[in-house]
Amino acid sequence: MASTLTKTPLLRSISSRGYAQLAPIGGISNYELKSTTLPNKLVLVSAENESPLARVSVIFRAGSRFESVDNLGAAHVVRTAAGLSTRNASQFAIIRNLQQGTRQAVEKVLPFLSEVATEQVFKPWEIAELADRLKLDLAVRPLQLRAVDLLHKAAFRTGLGNSQFIPKFQIGKISSETLQHFVSSTFTSGRAAVIGLGIDNSKLTQFAQGLNLDSSAGISSVNPYKGGEVRSDKGGEFAFVALAGEGAALTNTKEALATAVLQNVLSAGPQVKWSSNDNGVVPRAIGNTDGYSVRGINASYSDTGLVGVLLAAPAKSAGKIVEGAVKALKSGNISDADVNRAKNLLKTNLLLELESGSSAVQSYGTQAVLTGAVRSPADVVSAVDSVTTADVRNALQKAARKLTIASVGNLSEVPYADQL
Repeated sequence: MASTLTKTPLLRSISSRGYAQLAPIGGISNYELKSTTLPNKLVLVSAENESPLARVSVIFRAGSRFESVDNLGAAHVVRTAAGLSTRNASQFAIIRNLQQGTRQAVEKVLPFLSEVATEQVFKPWEIAELADRLKLDLAVRPLQLRAVDLLHKAAFRTGLGNSQFIPKFQIGKISSETLQHFVSSTFTSGRAAVIGLGIDNSKLTQFAQGLNLDSSAGISSVNPYKGGEVRSDKGGEFAFVALAGEGAALTNTKEALATAVLQNVLSAGPQVKWSSNDNGVVPRAIGNTDGYSVRGINASYSDTGLVGVLLAAPAKSAGKIVEGAVKALKSGNISDADVNRAKNLLKTNLLLELESGSSAVQSYGTQAVLTGAVRSPADVVSAVDSVTTADVRNALQKAARKLTIASVGNLSEVPYADQL
């Protein structure tokens, strides 16, 4: 029987004293979404959700896929360096002011957000001090995350195959000049989006227009799916195995929604607290085996994607479990009931996610920087309803043509790709 993974609540329960009924901390959920593209191709998305907290994010299409052999790990360093001193503000001033996220303080805070997003200087002594933090990030990576990271390496090799984390041999070797070049090549207006919830659209537009962003196209990265296998034997009592095939690009809405539904068809995990029952097609194919966990995975990017499952299994039974998962992926045995259940799960997860202000900002930002447009929750739910069983079967057939496998942990019983 599949085991469950611990779930954390999206929102914290907040009580208030008084007679007036206040808006929830995340704001109302039925807000109007406004999306525009400025003349410099910067995408602007705003919504008045009546939240007492204003959330504003500046998001760039600047991940590790745009790194080269010479600057591997630059994206990780840039992420870690967020909040360091900028051209016009000290680290202390940034931290002190950005902690104030209420609606009343938003006009005071936005200039500091602009500094962090567009005025980096990467002082050498501050970058040198990040070494211990980078080493800690590498040390605390769970093996599940490592398996998914290696899955990308096996599937794409370069570009999207680059790890989200800096290689150990690169720590201390990425200079301020390297970081400045990476930022200037990726932090451009045509690769950026400004997302605001709980803030007036006119204020957000004024802020976005004032951002100091280059309007050049920046560097590009084309990564066709290749497929393959990567194994990292770490020992221990468990094996973590990621199995996936080619998914869909976010720009292809029909295929992207079909793969999102497919993720829940394969395995969405138990839906009842303390339950271990998973009605996905992969747990059904694996059968009654104790002590393992499975969850569907789906990663959609601007031009391609991955869809499959992530397995965590005791080392001694990993072979049987992996073989069962591969059998389910290659069989294509999906029923209308499987698809209807998966569609309901997907719609529920999407709507719950968008009720959380921070999750909504991330979701809208991802859509904006990868596709140049944002769809409202109602439009997304309607589009999910239009997905057919044939669409999902086609997505599974596409993924199963050439599977990629990445495994970490005790791999003594994990079969190689050519044995499956």
